[in-house]
Amino acid sequence: MSIKKTKTYEVLVEEGAPFIAGFTRALMGYSDYNGSIVSVYDLDKCIDIFAEDMPYEEAIDSFYLHIHAVKLPHGNPIFVRLDKNI
Repeated sequence: MSIKKTKTYEVLVEEGAPFIAGFTRALMGYSDYNGSIVSVYDLDKCIDIFAEDMPYEEAIDSFYLHIHAVKLPHGNPIFVRLDKNI
């Protein structure tokens, strides 16, 4: 899947779990959460992907506004911050 410069933050379904189009580089895997299969992402890599097209502080705001805050009816993604990134 190619990532366009103008990203669309559309949530699609793959393997029964919602995943975020354009953020496959940040996808760590899948997990079972309350009986639903959910996608698991590296939070810092997600922000880095946003930062490719905007200043870093704006990327943080955009991630939390357009990705993290989205509530889906079935299985919201999980965002993980790894120890090595803290």
